[in-house]
Amino acid sequence: MTTQAAGIAPRDSGLATERTALAWRRTIASCCTAVLLLAHQAVVTHSVTTTAAVSAAALALCAVAAIGYRRNRELRAGRTATAGWPIVVTALAVTTVAAIIAVSTSVS
Repeated sequence: MTTQAAGIAPRDSGLATERTALAWRRTIASCCTAVLLLAHQAVVTHSVTTTAAVSAAALALCAVAAIGYRRNRELRAGRTATAGWPIVVTALAVTTVAAIIAVSTSVS
């Protein structure tokens, strides 16, 4: 018995792949926004601590961007297997940037 006969629509993995690629792009865009806001604060406060925080956050952003770019290429190539390590590294990088922002805003 096929899925058509059972009245179940066939699975379209193309849309799920596109949603995943868009989620990676949104994550990178939100990290860029956080770094830009932190850089603005560093310029306004002239704080060495905040400037160092911007550098650390920018490095974390570069890591997320590289991982997101690689994962998007994998998804576009049809390799849709669940990728565990990019998700863990991205979560750690985003958490690190959030902690950097929290510390730098409380110090200045």
